[in-house]
Amino acid sequence: MSDLFALLRETLPEFLGSLSAAVVTTACAAAVRAARTARRRRPEPPTTRLPPAQE
Repeated sequence: MSDLFALLRETLPEFLGSLSAAVVTTACAAAVRAARTARRRRPEPPTTRLPPAQE
């Protein structure tokens, strides 16, 4: 049983590092996806039409 605890104690930092890297990667991907979606939803700027030229 103590061998199991020793193994867990040795591998815990590596596991937590991998878990935090996965969380950061997922959060970045979600932020990029949200930014792309927001950019697609942005309305087109209205085009300004000049009045016809008066001669």
